[in-house]
Amino acid sequence: MKAYSSRTERVLDKCLQVIPIIFVIGLISYMFGIIPPEAWHFETFAVMIILTLGYEGYIRKELNEKKLVYSLVSFLIYLSGISSCIYLFFEIPRLEWFYGSVWNNADIIFGTLLIIALLDLTRRKFGWPLPSIAAFFLLYSLFGHYLPSGYFGHSGFSYGRIISFLYSPAGIFGIVFKTFISIIFIFMLFGTFLQKTGVGQFLVDLSFAIAGKFRGGPAKVAVVASAVLGSINGNSVANVATTGAITIPLMKRTGYKPAFAGGVEAAASTGGQILPPIMGAGAFIMAEFLSIDYQTVVVAAIVPALLYFIAIFLIVDLEAVKNDLKGLTEIPKLTKVLKHFYLGLPIVVLIYSLLIANFSVARSGVYAILACIIISWFTKDHRMGIKRISESTIKGTNDAIGIGVLCATAGIVIGTVSMTGFGNQFSSAVVNLAGDNLFLVAILTAVMAIILGMGLPTTAAYIISMAVAVPALTTLDIPPLSAHLFVFYFAVVSAITPPIGAAFYTAASIAKAGTMETGFQAVRIGIGAFTVPFFFIISPALLLDGPVDQIILGLSTAILGIIAVAMAFQGVTFFGNKIYLWQSLLLLISFVLLIYPSQSTDIYGAILFFIVFLIGFIILRNRTRNKEDDESLNQSKAR
Repeated sequence: MKAYSSRTERVLDKCLQVIPIIFVIGLISYMFGIIPPEAWHFETFAVMIILTLGYEGYIRKELNEKKLVYSLVSFLIYLSGISSCIYLFFEIPRLEWFYGSVWNNADIIFGTLLIIALLDLTRRKFGWPLPSIAAFFLLYSLFGHYLPSGYFGHSGFSYGRIISFLYSPAGIFGIVFKTFISIIFIFMLFGTFLQKTGVGQFLVDLSFAIAGKFRGGPAKVAVVASAVLGSINGNSVANVATTGAITIPLMKRTGYKPAFAGGVEAAASTGGQILPPIMGAGAFIMAEFLSIDYQTVVVAAIVPALLYFIAIFLIVDLEAVKNDLKGLTEIPKLTKVLKHFYLGLPIVVLIYSLLIANFSVARSGVYAILACIIISWFTKDHRMGIKRISESTIKGTNDAIGIGVLCATAGIVIGTVSMTGFGNQFSSAVVNLAGDNLFLVAILTAVMAIILGMGLPTTAAYIISMAVAVPALTTLDIPPLSAHLFVFYFAVVSAITPPIGAAFYTAASIAKAGTMETGFQAVRIGIGAFTVPFFFIISPALLLDGPVDQIILGLSTAILGIIAVAMAFQGVTFFGNKIYLWQSLLLLISFVLLIYPSQSTDIYGAILFFIVFLIGFIILRNRTRNKEDDESLNQSKAR
């Protein structure tokens, strides 16, 4: 019996390894038009794959632990989800004309079963936050008509209409899941191939060679490496776990406090998702929702992302100044690292395909994966044959399963928000509370985005925050792209905002530091992410929208403002002299004046900044002179 079980398990493993390969081949064939483009059918097939690969591990684990009841319940939930997909696959020709308006009992039963399966799998992979939010909006769509019309009440919907609407391209199979199938999955697969072909290690080595020798070198390496890898893999937690395992111990050895080291890694890894060209999955979803070119999103995001990382670099540098921290003595030689320059070819191919050749995002991702395979043939340790390609495909697909179920579940939230008009209701409430005060509306929107994003992966945090919070900004005539980027930034930084933030939790465990202390350090280090959005929502020039002179002026004042706020937070200048409390307060006032888009406030802010800077320089010079005089007097006495 044991031999039979072992043989059965081996056969099952082989089948489960074939599934991801079949799915990837099918997806590429679908993307390139080899398979007829029946989108809803293919998405239903994708959900079946996600449920199969997602539940398999949990069922097997429960069987191995002899939790037979739990494994039976898991199998029944999985079977109900698969049955719902099979039913839908055959009923799509009828439903595509009538979903949300005409339904039968079977539609409602199978729709309910699929929702249960998705919520359960999401809970297993990501915990309770997203399923709880989805359940809240489901209950709101059912019972929200009992609320007063001026206080989030809606007209009311029957259970049948709600399920029929969600069991369709307006809900589960909506724009978020379509984006996962056509774009996000390909780039997650690309991230796996980058690691398997040694490109990820090349980028880390390059970061060490460039930034490692400067003061506070390990922290600057963490910023560079995490920024680049975070943009590609789209997962702040995974990024902290991979690059943080190298950079956090190095930072601690060179004198950084554990909480600060963890905070640097959390802030930099999280910030990678706002850095073009890939921006995790955010840029793709944003482009789909706004129905604009992907390139437009990338161009708009460049300057804000650079400002964010400039802010982190300044904070890190000032910390090194305060604690007299040196760079690394043993780093890879740049010339030696650059001998393997060809390992950067996949990134070049990706950028060329996206921004110059104007290929579709999905096609560009496939070409970048092919580039990974080709360059691997020129490396001794990472050469990819059929076996390694298959292993990378299997790993990439399994890694993407969580994001897939997350996107499908997020469709439940998007569908209910769309049905009930909750986003518009929230917008009205915010505008009624704040009036026409854009700054106050922006603050309330930012707080809502952070709260909704706590405990969620970035993709889900942005999707939910976007559905609820963006209308509040567009109501005040903020351009849609600016509004989306604003909400996206705050959804991203929810990962480093206490009390709940997966990125700083992970960093704290690696650094062996206090969780909340690491979280507050991450917020302080990532202060740019909390300030930069206010720059570009008030001044579109920072999104490269406007005359060249305004763009240059906006960028200059933004950088000056970030320098001011960095010194105010760190309490020290780049020359090493201490900044007193009154100077910090003046620098913060200078920052506020500089971010406000007015020529007069820019002038006043710049003057105030340079006055504080000049006073600090004079104080430092006087101290140095007094110290020299004292030393001279002591030497005279000694003689």
